Amino acid sequence: MSKSKNPLTILQNAQNSEILLRLKDGTEYRGFLKEIDAYMNMILSDCTEILDGSPVAKYSEIFIRGNNLLFIKPDASEII
Repeated sequence: MSKSKNPLTILQNAQNSEILLRLKDGTEYRGFLKEIDAYMNMILSDCTEILDGSPVAKYSEIFIRGNNLLFIKPDASEII
């Protein structure tokens, strides 16, 4: 079976797994992808905000607007 190359499908398959994302302002968030929609708006749970490589805040749940995203790493559990 071939894997889908559709970004939204990849992210939908990543639900309930740990992801890493960076916003256009350089802030990073690492948490579990709870929900995602067609605009790539997403809800992360058990999330850590990272600024300049250091954790600065922890959130039980956070909403990220898709138009603020710079990149998303779907399987962040591989990152040390």
